[in-house]
Amino acid sequence: MKQRGFTLIEIMVSVAILAMMSTLVWSSFKQTSLTKKNVESQAMRYRTVRLALDRMSRELTMAFLSQDEDTSQPERRTRFVGKQQANIHQLTFSYFGHQRLYEDSPEGDTAVVMYYAEPDREKRGTTNLMRRESRRLGNIRPEELAGETDVMCDDLVQLKLTYWDSRAKQWREEWNTMSADGQPDRLPAKVKIVLTVHDERGQEVPFTTQIHIAMQEPLNLRATDATAPAPTAGSTPSTGAGAVSGKPAAARTTTGTTR
Repeated sequence: MKQRGFTLIEIMVSVAILAMMSTLVWSSFKQTSLTKKNVESQAMRYRTVRLALDRMSRELTMAFLSQDEDTSQPERRTRFVGKQQANIHQLTFSYFGHQRLYEDSPEGDTAVVMYYAEPDREKRGTTNLMRRESRRLGNIRPEELAGETDVMCDDLVQLKLTYWDSRAKQWREEWNTMSADGQPDRLPAKVKIVLTVHDERGQEVPFTTQIHIAMQEPLNLRATDATAPAPTAGSTPSTGAGAVSGKPAAARTTTGTTR
C-alpha cells in the first residue's frame, strides 16, 4: 500500500496559520497584561493620594494653640503658619496626635508637623510632598526640633491650601498666628486642600477635600486657674489630691473593724 504525506506547500500553509493564531493570542494577552498593569498603577497612585489626604485631614483636625507660653523665649511652642511657596504651599502647625513608640522616650503627646516640598533625590525634575514631625514641642524653630521626615506623596504637581476665616467670612491664601498683623491666637474654621499629581499616563489630576478644625480658640490654663474659687476664712487650702475639707490627707482617719 502506497503511503502519502504532507507536501511542502501544505506544511508552509499550516505553519503560517499557526503563526498568525499565535500572534493574535499573544497580542490579546499582551494587551490584557498592559491594561491590568495600568489599572493597578492607577489604583496604587490613587491610594497614595488618598492616604496622604486622609493623614493631612486627621492631623489638621487635631491642631491647637496655647496661650500658656513663655514670652521671654525667642519662639512660641505652638503655632499655625501657612505660607505660599510657588506651586506647593507650606504649612507648620502644632497638634495633639503625636504617638510615642518607645517607653520612657523624651517625647510628648503634642508635636509640630510641617508639610513642604522637596526635589526627589533619584528622579530628576520630580517634586515630593514631605512631612516632618517633631518629637515634642519646644521654644526653638520647628526645623531645629528633633524629629523624623518622610515622603507623604511623590511626583507632586501642586499643593494649594486655603483657610476659612470665620470672622471675615472669606477664604485666605495664608494664615499666620505668629504675626500681629496676621491671625494671632486663633485657628481657621476650615482648611481646603487641593492636591494635584500626575497619573499613570502623565496627566495632571487634582484631588480636593475640606477639613473642619475642632479647636479654633487657644487653650488658656492660666485663665482657668484664675477663676478657681478662693479659700474661705478659717479654712486650709487644699494642697493636692486627697485633701478634703481643709484637712491634709495624712490627718484623715477611718473607722471600722480591723480584721
